[in-house]
Amino acid sequence: MSFPMDDLLTVESVVALIVAVVAGVSRGFTGFGSSLIMTPILAVMYGPAVSVVTALALEVMVSVDSVTRVAKIIPWRTMIPIWIAAWIAVPFGTWILLIADADVMRRVISLIVAFMAILLMVGWRYHGPHRLMSNLGVGVLSGTLNSSTSLGGPPLIFYMLMGPSTTAAARAGLIANVFVVSIPTVAILILNGTLDNVGLWRIVAIFPFFLVATQIGNRIFHATGEKTYRRASAWLLLIVAVGTLIVE
Repeated sequence: MSFPMDDLLTVESVVALIVAVVAGVSRGFTGFGSSLIMTPILAVMYGPAVSVVTALALEVMVSVDSVTRVAKIIPWRTMIPIWIAAWIAVPFGTWILLIADADVMRRVISLIVAFMAILLMVGWRYHGPHRLMSNLGVGVLSGTLNSSTSLGGPPLIFYMLMGPSTTAAARAGLIANVFVVSIPTVAILILNGTLDNVGLWRIVAIFPFFLVATQIGNRIFHATGEKTYRRASAWLLLIVAVGTLIVE
């Protein structure tokens, strides 16, 4: 696999790198957010399928270290049913990605994400337990959206941050979720030939910068409190939702 130097030294590649660094800081701080930031912008340059697999591949690669760090505080009883349901839903999501109208999907999802962000901002929280049926329902929705748009995070983000889990545990669950749910999606899309040689090398070139950016975001998280974390998460969701909604 030869290195496509000329194809990577483009304005689009520079933009992709900058976006990945910003997304990496967000990922390190909140435990999510990089796909929310990268996918809409990369889709404008490379198309929806390539943007999804690029964002999720970077997520999987950087999550190997992140999951190891938070494994002890992951709310496993809540997350395991979510992951099982999400994996089952992945093929349905990839089918939607390949046949659906990308513009319609983008606008509908943006409105849903904006609604979730507003609920986060007003401080609404559910103090009851996370039950099995709600875990499975969130898993199906997250898995479908993750593999069709790479925006499977918002339903789970809302579910975890609005629930009874501590901020640290919710963040740990979100970090692990990105890793677990994204693996089958990335595998299916790569096996379907979504990425060419240039696309694969683009991910390799961006990854070191993305990794460093996540470490910076992680340091920011440990220097802030729960209220700041939840507020930042809500604003991130809202900004991405609005930006994705208005972009042509």
